[in-house]
Amino acid sequence: MIFATLLAPLLALQSAGEAVVAIKNDNPETWSVEYPRLIQPYVADYRRCLTVANRRIAGTADFERQHALDVTRCAETKAAAIAKSNADLAGAKTTLSAEQVNTLFDNIGKIHVARGRDLDQQFTSRMTGAAAASDAYDAARPKGLVIELRDASVVKARTDATAPGATNEDKDSK
Repeated sequence: MIFATLLAPLLALQSAGEAVVAIKNDNPETWSVEYPRLIQPYVADYRRCLTVANRRIAGTADFERQHALDVTRCAETKAAAIAKSNADLAGAKTTLSAEQVNTLFDNIGKIHVARGRDLDQQFTSRMTGAAAASDAYDAARPKGLVIELRDASVVKARTDATAPGATNEDKDSK
């Protein structure tokens, strides 16, 4: 009985004709940022140094450059974090070599720069979309004199002094 209730949904899904769709990333970039909890404070210090900065929004796509400057600005923090991490991991049970620690902090910097690149792509995409929408509006906009169409009750209120929407000024002007 229990087996039948478990098997019924599977058979129903197979008969529905659903196919598994795989989405392939066109530009795969993968960095590993797995690290032992022992060095988490040093990773947090470096990430905080990277993210705590004033960003300038000047109407151009330059967030990748600003994020790359953060990596150079935080070079001392990164070096200190690597040294402290290696010192703490020297006697620990986890096995993370000095090269792996360097790669870890390099990958954190690469991820930070990639976030800036993503912001640039979003900005460029939105600006392109806004320009296309503006061009489409300008192309479809009527040329020449444009008359504002009003509701008939508004027109009647403005022309007829006895209309319910007429004001005292309209009655006095006649």
